[in-house]
Amino acid sequence: MVFFYIAVIIYLYGDLAIYTVAVPKSLANVSCIAGLKDENNVTLCWKGVSHDTAYRIFVLIYVLCIGPFVFFNAQKTTLLQICSSILRHTSFFIMVVIAIDRIAKHTHGVPKAQDVKPVVFDKIPDFIGVSVYCFMCQHSLPSFITPMKNQNRATAVLFSALAACLGIYTLVCYTATFSFNDIEDVYTLNFAHFGVIPIRYFLELYPVFCLTASYPIIGITLRNNLKTLFSKGDYPWFVDRIVFPLLTIIPPTIIGLCTENVEFLVSYTGAFSGTAIQYVIPACFVLLGRIKIKEVFGREASSVNKNHSVFSSNLWPIVLLIWAGCCMSFVLYYKINAAIHPTP
Repeated sequence: MVFFYIAVIIYLYGDLAIYTVAVPKSLANVSCIAGLKDENNVTLCWKGVSHDTAYRIFVLIYVLCIGPFVFFNAQKTTLLQICSSILRHTSFFIMVVIAIDRIAKHTHGVPKAQDVKPVVFDKIPDFIGVSVYCFMCQHSLPSFITPMKNQNRATAVLFSALAACLGIYTLVCYTATFSFNDIEDVYTLNFAHFGVIPIRYFLELYPVFCLTASYPIIGITLRNNLKTLFSKGDYPWFVDRIVFPLLTIIPPTIIGLCTENVEFLVSYTGAFSGTAIQYVIPACFVLLGRIKIKEVFGREASSVNKNHSVFSSNLWPIVLLIWAGCCMSFVLYYKINAAIHPTP
């Protein structure tokens, strides 16, 4: 249980750090004057204010505005989730349509097919971390399964949902690859020069709306996990209401002030804590759960479940653990090697 809480806490800290970087970065990109530089060729946001300084100002403003919600509890978030879902689907649709249009019209900046590299090996560790982070969807499983009256169709429903996610991600990635020479770590920033101003601002501000809506929920979840990890009965009011919310907010804020590299944060969050949550913990839960079921209900109990998966063999959790170990070892080796021998 301690390992579980530590993995979840690290992942949620990474989540908040990503949000604390992505939102101010989008705000700075929208508000800054394009192409403004000083006599030393330093990129400025406004006259006398560098882009880096403006970004950090937005980090502080963002945390001061949204951080106080972590001191309270979130209830009845259904409307918030519906609005967030509409924004996500709308922005995905618009980005895909614009990218396809750019490819069809051979717009300036669209790479030639022969210039697109099939594989960039230096980016494989980042790819592993980002892909794990993108498919962190276990928290959605209860929302699929619980409402089902007939759970015989659970496998088909879950397969369809995950296949739809894979299809959407694949569509976005392929259209982005063949539409832009250089892809920003926050993809919506690639549309900063789109000609239709309302759509341009909508896409640039998409992370602001959606991530801001999720920040309080994730912050409250992190706060509660910290309280559970260090649980020693009831906490004094000051510790419960002030100290734990501050412990939730301050570390991501410090990270946000130190870097604006979203890709870096996503790759580390996904590759380590994300892999633990997505692969290691579920596999261990299944293996240990099956052992416990046999102890309590007998050896034949596992054959009673008529909704069992085609992956019900104990081989599959073991394969997951091996895969997780290989992924984390590979990424860790690459990151250490890159730190020791940096690319010029």
